[in-house]
Amino acid sequence: MTNPKTSTLNPTTIFQKVLTISPYYLIRGLRSNGLILQRIILTGRILFLVYCCFLMPSRSNAQVTALQQSPAKKREVSSGLLPLPQQLKLAEKMFTIGKNWQIVSAPSAVPGPVMSSLQQGLKEAGLPLNVAQNKGKAGKSPAIRLVIQEGSVDIGATVDTNRTALARQAYRLSLKPELITITANAPQGLYYGIQTFLQLLRAQAPKLQLPEGEMTDWPNVEVRMIYWDDAHHLEKLSALKRIIRQASTYKINAFAIKLEGHFNYKSAPAIVEPYALSPQEYQELTDYAKAYYIDMVPFLDAPAHVSFILKHPEYRHLRLVDDINYQFSVTNPGTFDLLDAMFSELIQASKGSKYILLSTDEAYYTGKAPSEKKMADSLGGNGRLLAWFIKKMADRLHEQGRTVLFWGEFPLTKEDIPSLPSHLVNGVYNNMAPDFKKHGIRQFVYTATQGAEPIFPNYYPLHTKTAIMADGSDRSSGRVADMMKDIRTAFSENLASFMGVVIAGWADAGLHPETFWLGYATGTAAGWNNKNLTPADASARFMTSFYGPAQKDMDTVYRILSVQAEFHTESWDWIASPWRSPIKGNSDSLYLQPKPERDQTLPLLPVPDSGTLAITSTSYPVNAKRFATAQSLLPRHERALQLLRDNKSRAGTQLYNLEVLESVAAICGQNLRMLLTLNQVTDRLKEASSAAAANPALAIRQLDAAMEMVSKLKNQRDSTLELVTKIWYKEWHPLVEKANGRTYLHQVDDIKDHQPVRTIDLSYLIYRELHYPLEQWWNEVQKVRNAYAQRHQLPLTNKRLDWQRYE
Repeated sequence: MTNPKTSTLNPTTIFQKVLTISPYYLIRGLRSNGLILQRIILTGRILFLVYCCFLMPSRSNAQVTALQQSPAKKREVSSGLLPLPQQLKLAEKMFTIGKNWQIVSAPSAVPGPVMSSLQQGLKEAGLPLNVAQNKGKAGKSPAIRLVIQEGSVDIGATVDTNRTALARQAYRLSLKPELITITANAPQGLYYGIQTFLQLLRAQAPKLQLPEGEMTDWPNVEVRMIYWDDAHHLEKLSALKRIIRQASTYKINAFAIKLEGHFNYKSAPAIVEPYALSPQEYQELTDYAKAYYIDMVPFLDAPAHVSFILKHPEYRHLRLVDDINYQFSVTNPGTFDLLDAMFSELIQASKGSKYILLSTDEAYYTGKAPSEKKMADSLGGNGRLLAWFIKKMADRLHEQGRTVLFWGEFPLTKEDIPSLPSHLVNGVYNNMAPDFKKHGIRQFVYTATQGAEPIFPNYYPLHTKTAIMADGSDRSSGRVADMMKDIRTAFSENLASFMGVVIAGWADAGLHPETFWLGYATGTAAGWNNKNLTPADASARFMTSFYGPAQKDMDTVYRILSVQAEFHTESWDWIASPWRSPIKGNSDSLYLQPKPERDQTLPLLPVPDSGTLAITSTSYPVNAKRFATAQSLLPRHERALQLLRDNKSRAGTQLYNLEVLESVAAICGQNLRMLLTLNQVTDRLKEASSAAAANPALAIRQLDAAMEMVSKLKNQRDSTLELVTKIWYKEWHPLVEKANGRTYLHQVDDIKDHQPVRTIDLSYLIYRELHYPLEQWWNEVQKVRNAYAQRHQLPLTNKRLDWQRYE
């Protein structure tokens, strides 16, 4: 990895760079760097004060305050809007909304959660307004008027052809000095109109001013889904409700949750983990989501990615290959029976939901084992066998009233598509899209806010050339840009019958899903409206809408964490793992002989000679390039921590998210400190060696200093893990081996490496540190130190490091 470099830009380059940033950040950047602009700004302030004092007319709070808006001002007024409305017309006049306003709606026309959302949002803004139910007619007081009237809002062009479903989500927001009107064809559209209104209001806080104007808005596709990965942890019920409610404010309307063993299956009790959602809790969550126009989407993998089932002895007979827990045998009748029972339980616990997700991705080995080959050959190939299994499962789910999403990919080919039922919806967009459309199968665009990054999503890659991720995807532009490109490309090609987008984030890489919100919000925003929205603008809008208009440089925090998390992964060496079970195959084939998994380590610290304290190796554990990079990143780490502390007093409702980002910064910072400390320890050992012949006391002091640095390193590591655990467990159930009468069977996936499965608890976050043999080094150095001290009549020591203990 190369060091970050600074470069001198010529004026032309600077101008070209300036054109790519928003006016708001342009002004901030120039203000900090140009004396001339400071004078212009000062002159402008003086003129503005003259205008305010002598020329601006005096108006009451309920009247219009006339402000001449520059294009930058117009952008600032709407900066908190995400998704971006389809039609947006804002005038150059602002008006103030105050406590003399009221909410007006026809009796019983507005559902309770919709009205509560408006009142709660206004209360948070300092406007606890009352509802005046007078059949929709405003009185003398200025009012926010809510109207639900079928056919009242027309929608424009869309990619999705189901315009009836889109019209239910449409709304019109009219902003006038005495009357704000939110009109919709259906309650769902009214809810979305309220969210836009509240975003606009929050963007002006604490002024409570709004621009005159009007918006007409509708979605480009019916469904904007996020995938929430709870396979290896489980949020508490209250946290899941918070997450769902937050998602709804970005007009996300489907929530696919992968629970694996975190659902209390009666049909498969062996797989149920110590903490699991009960059917009653799942139904409660489903009902809660439905009140916010979100469809809870139960999720099960099949036939692949099922080690959470097949690792248990009770289900070993369902394996495709006896010693591999990755994939079901689709021809074994017991596979269908088990999945049918499990899916039926999820359906019964999510009454009112429309969709269900049968995740058929990466079913690499279908038809390849002897037990399946005969049937695959008789049907016409491995893809045809997978199609047979998908049809059998999907038809059963469809009978129970669900629309079934699946992944239409390898080993399926376009020739296999006619064997699939046309009621399916394909969740992944690929080159077979026209063939799915021809067969009547509708389509989602799948993209991801994170794939294999273990600490933080790669929102801002450190270097373009290092942006090929472990999952093989090219993220050279960053996650937001690539998600928007995926969606825009698919929609512009128009090769499929589109009905939605799904934004995934894979927490099985070990990171906290709270870090996914930038991608969730911007990706689904591109599904709602992908016109006139750049990745930079979308990200900036997220920062304002999510953290509030008072947020300070949160984009900088994301940039720092992206770079430092990438360096966290790159800064250690990869080796064949001596600590974990070998892997038994890849996407191409099963291995004839298992191959070692890959883990990370660093070169060992040197151990002085027992007689002379000489260091035989002059190299450092951390090479010069990594060491220099770590040194350069440490001030940026401190900058991120300071910004996070500053934003805690500014962000209002996102304190937990900021704490999670703090924990990510702590993980990255601890890695930087460890890299620097290891080389500094080596320096102490070298100094001890140099002093050994002439100054034994100094040599001992240097050895003791080296050991003390390692001891402090352990304390720092342990305190970092303690901090992370404290924060993550605020909303997570603890990761434990036993609880509630259930036991977690700790066994890794035979094909896929999921970092959280390396340990039972959160210590997977320091897995490589725990396996770095510092305790062995400590014991050897202490033995050398005491032998040398005894020869020179110096005090002995007997301290333990206990490096692998972290509680």
